[in-house]
Amino acid sequence: MEEIKEKQTDDYTIDSETSDLISAAIAGKKQAAAKAKSDHKKKIIIISCVAGIAAVAAVYFGGWAASMGRFLSNTYINDVDVSKMNVSEAAAAVQSEFVPEGITVIERNGDEVVFSPSDFDYTYDVFGEVSKIYRSVKHGGWLGAVFRETYYDTEAKPSYDETKLKRLITRTSWGSTPTENAELVHGDNGYYIKKEVYGDKPDETKLAEYVLSEAAKGNFTIDIEKGGCYEDPTVFAADLEGKLDDLNNKFNYVITYDFGYTTEELTGAMVYDWMEDGGILDKSKAEKYVDSLAEKYDTFMTARKFQTTNRGIITMSQGRYSTGQYGWWTDKEKTLAQLLEYIDKGESVTTEPVYVKLDTGYTYRGFDSARSAEGDIGNTYIEVDLSAQHMWYYENGEVKFETDQIVSGKASDPKRKTPEGVYSVYTKNTNYTMVAADGSYTARCAYFLRVSFEGIGFHDLSRSAYGGNIYLTNGSHGCINMKYDEVKKLYEMVERGTPVIMYY
Repeated sequence: MEEIKEKQTDDYTIDSETSDLISAAIAGKKQAAAKAKSDHKKKIIIISCVAGIAAVAAVYFGGWAASMGRFLSNTYINDVDVSKMNVSEAAAAVQSEFVPEGITVIERNGDEVVFSPSDFDYTYDVFGEVSKIYRSVKHGGWLGAVFRETYYDTEAKPSYDETKLKRLITRTSWGSTPTENAELVHGDNGYYIKKEVYGDKPDETKLAEYVLSEAAKGNFTIDIEKGGCYEDPTVFAADLEGKLDDLNNKFNYVITYDFGYTTEELTGAMVYDWMEDGGILDKSKAEKYVDSLAEKYDTFMTARKFQTTNRGIITMSQGRYSTGQYGWWTDKEKTLAQLLEYIDKGESVTTEPVYVKLDTGYTYRGFDSARSAEGDIGNTYIEVDLSAQHMWYYENGEVKFETDQIVSGKASDPKRKTPEGVYSVYTKNTNYTMVAADGSYTARCAYFLRVSFEGIGFHDLSRSAYGGNIYLTNGSHGCINMKYDEVKKLYEMVERGTPVIMYY
């Protein structure tokens, strides 16, 4: 066996030269084959590129041509998809989206009211706007549009019949509960908070504006409370909680004005009504209150009805002189200042108005016991019938003293004539020296009851006769002359302040 292998080996042995030649030949064939193969591949690639470019061009220009007259892919107008639609189709799609079958209005209480757009000619014509958008489209970019979204908004506005809409809103029942602010209410046991109320009746003008503005946005379910169509409270229960305790404390005080026969009460509850925001007192309201008291109770310089002894009822003026002093006269400025102090303290008090006081010390107030709802003369007074030359003194309605032995001012002399009117016993003096107003004379008397600032009064004067018609030609200088014993008696009976009524 080994021999056979060797033979075999010997049979296939090649020398080195031959081997080189063979190797060279083989290498040459491989190069030739490789070159031929390379040239073939280049031809195939060129042909393939040309074919590919032609195909891509065909697809691109085909897509471009197909997009003409239509919107590109992924195009939205007012959030409505108009991809591959022509202008008319796109306009119809947008319009249908913005003109609903009905507009639903949701009220504050949750109730719904549906309006038909046709009832007020509601339309949304966007054809012109859509056409404008279409003209801006670059159809050469159709391929890019496949991979991205493009959004447009129109400037189109809805059209409608405003008159019809307002009539529609007016004829709709929207509720009747008014909006109310929270408030502090006075009850039987003090104040309590009445909560605010959210009314259910909207402002019709705001309602119309809001419905249309929302419809223009494509919102057809409209919550009108969100649109501020209702009037809301401006004062809430929570705002008043801090004032409640303070007010209830004030509720317990009362300022009582005493007018003798009656009283007027100013409560903390009333004062609170004078308060502005922040608990600041409106002084003008306090001033008006003082004015009302003066208007109701002041009697100074007013005409009065008087029941005479012999002549029935007559009307008496204050008196000839502006300085007549009978009656109550409120000093409004000082009374107001006093009232503001009482309010500031917040304490109950019984008082009276501050009455006008002269530098001389005289205070304008009447005879306290005389004050009543019927008048300010009462049933204790001095009555003088100057024509009859007769005088009465009434005390509690009874005649305690009367006389016809008097002489009044000289009637024929206007400067000396006793002025009729309503006066009071201003002062009481003994051993008094009287001085004429013009200083022309002096006279001394034992008893003097002065009834006016000008010096007119009752006093003793020794005369040869009294009464009758003496006063017509030989009267006094204005005073009432009396006999000594009679004026003494009168002096001892009468109090200062007693009303004096003199008439002809």
